[in-house]
Amino acid sequence: MGDSFDMKGMGDFLDASSESRLRVESDLGDGFVRLRVTEAQKRQAKQDIRSAEDVAIELLRNARDAGARTIFFATSLSKNRRTMVLVDDGAGIPERMWDAVFEPRVTSKLDALRFDDWGVHGRGMALYSISQNVSSARVMQSVPSQGTAVRVDIDPSTLSERSDQSTLPCLVKAADRHWTLSSSPHSIVRIAAEFALGCRHDTTVYFGSIVSIAATMRAYGKALMRREDECERPFASMDAPVRLLSAARNADELRDRAASLGLDLSSRSAYRIMSDGVSPLDPLLGMLERVREGDSTHAAPMKRRRAAIRIDSADLDSFGASVKGAYADLAERYYLDPDAGLETRVARDGIHVFIPFAER
Repeated sequence: MGDSFDMKGMGDFLDASSESRLRVESDLGDGFVRLRVTEAQKRQAKQDIRSAEDVAIELLRNARDAGARTIFFATSLSKNRRTMVLVDDGAGIPERMWDAVFEPRVTSKLDALRFDDWGVHGRGMALYSISQNVSSARVMQSVPSQGTAVRVDIDPSTLSERSDQSTLPCLVKAADRHWTLSSSPHSIVRIAAEFALGCRHDTTVYFGSIVSIAATMRAYGKALMRREDECERPFASMDAPVRLLSAARNADELRDRAASLGLDLSSRSAYRIMSDGVSPLDPLLGMLERVREGDSTHAAPMKRRRAAIRIDSADLDSFGASVKGAYADLAERYYLDPDAGLETRVARDGIHVFIPFAER
């Protein structure tokens, strides 16, 4: 986890606390204020973000400080772009403040400064720091008291990240029964795991690809619906970002709803999710291997479960008929029965076709 408590950190915390009480520049309404800021503080804020991993932890801390109980963290990497999307069920942001929260010293946490394993938080500089170091940062969706979706796009050529982004740490249980993480590269998933472990009593973190997170959010929303039916009372608005995908009626609507949250899905991926062809993720801590202190612990590459693909029976029958037609010519040349029973089945590793040999 982050560096242990030190006097410099306490000094920063006390300085930030006194500033928050004495240097309010303006009341922006809806619980938001703008604190006074110097040019030196702006320059320092830009230097606070040095890597994609720094962006990840600031987004996670921001969601936590907004009271999020559940956080969905989706990320992807293309040749020239790292994308991060965080969707949470926290306090939310009024629409008129969606742009303002990326300005320096704008905060809703005036009296909620925190000193945690990563330093001081709640000064209204985290989102500003991110915005100054990435290609784009924006609030995609937010509903007051229901949660927020934030998307950040990073140019890897200007903001670096660790080369190994696939290795998961292990959860190590010490003799005193406390959990820690084994050594592993200081990657985005490592940062998310540290955060999830440190905040496990208050917040659940889901971490994965954009497609996997979209499938997990859809399943999460449907589970909420079932619980509401059992309890006969709503837990959250259907407009809440964490529930938005569960109300999609078809693949096109799912893709559009996901895009509104910053989650880019192809038509094929949306169809797979709607047909339950993508398995929902377990919470991040549940994905980590558990070992005891003293065991031979090592970090292992993140296991990517191959999602089962569901193919409509009519499409499978049509495919089988095409294969049977192609087999007829072969059967004619080798004196085999072209009408032998053909079996097709879909497995996790592909489509299996079996044609028994039967002589005419």
